[in-house]
Amino acid sequence: MPCEDVTEIIVLRLDAEDRLTGYELTKRTCGKAVGLVSLLEEEVVGQRAEDLLNADIDEFLDRHPTEDEAEEYLHLKHHFAIRAGLAVLLGHDSGSIFDLCTAEAVTCDDQGGTEFTGQLKIAVLAEKIKSCGRACGTCGTKKPSVKERRAAAAAS
Repeated sequence: MPCEDVTEIIVLRLDAEDRLTGYELTKRTCGKAVGLVSLLEEEVVGQRAEDLLNADIDEFLDRHPTEDEAEEYLHLKHHFAIRAGLAVLLGHDSGSIFDLCTAEAVTCDDQGGTEFTGQLKIAVLAEKIKSCGRACGTCGTKKPSVKERRAAAAAS
């Protein structure tokens, strides 16, 4: 039977220069991965936290195209989860119970690295994904999916 608690946990690790060194997105209750635990690791590790926070979602998806809408949704979910955690860690959001990401812990190591752990409100995260206009098509400004763009390019 599926668990009714769909809360997800984002863990972000940054080095002393505020570059992402790793992240994990898991379910709170069972610890299982959301898609893959670090689905976007190759794309985001090494980038500055502020750059990731301010990244344009359309540019991100254009640079990292996916084959289908389910995969695109998971990419968006990880992207927005990373940004939500970074917004709290960098002080753009308070991390309170009213925010998309609620801060649970922030720790530092001897080398100046930081680890942030936060809980994500999945309903709010899903709304954020819907409103981006890419994967769900409910906002009226849906941009063509990768599949639709490829079909259009092949037809021309």
